[in-house]
Amino acid sequence: MSQENLEVVRRLYSLLTDRGAWRRREYDDVFLECCSADYELIPPPAYPDAATSYRGLDGVHQWERLIDEIWIDWDFEAERFFDAGDEVAVFVRTSGTARQSGAAVEISAAHVVTVQDGRVTRTEVFLDRHEALDAVGLRE
Repeated sequence: MSQENLEVVRRLYSLLTDRGAWRRREYDDVFLECCSADYELIPPPAYPDAATSYRGLDGVHQWERLIDEIWIDWDFEAERFFDAGDEVAVFVRTSGTARQSGAAVEISAAHVVTVQDGRVTRTEVFLDRHEALDAVGLRE
C-alpha cells in the first residue's frame, strides 16, 4: 500500500506547480479526489498570523490567501519524496518575494503527508527537514 500512497502524494504535489491554475481553482476537483473531506493542513507554529490548522478545501484556499498576503509572488517545488508507509515525507522548496520587504526569499522545508484508504488526510509543515524525517521514523 505504501507505493500507492506515494503515488497519491506525488499526484497531489504535481498540481501545486501551476500556481495560476490553482488560484483559478481549476484543480479543486482533483484535490477532492486525492484528499479526504476533513483534510487538515498544519502550518509550523513559527508562521506569522497563521491558524493552528486549516480544514478541507476551503481551509486550503484560506491558507493560500494568507500566503498571498505575505508574498508578492511565490513558487513551490517538491524536491524529494520519502515513503514511510501511511506517511510520506516531502522535501519542498518555496521561493518568492516578501511583500513587506521586497526581499527575495528561498525556504527549504518538509511536509509530512498522511494517507489513509488512498486519500490524503493531513499535511504537517516542518521548517526543519530532519524533524520531518524523525516524525515519520526515517533518517536521511
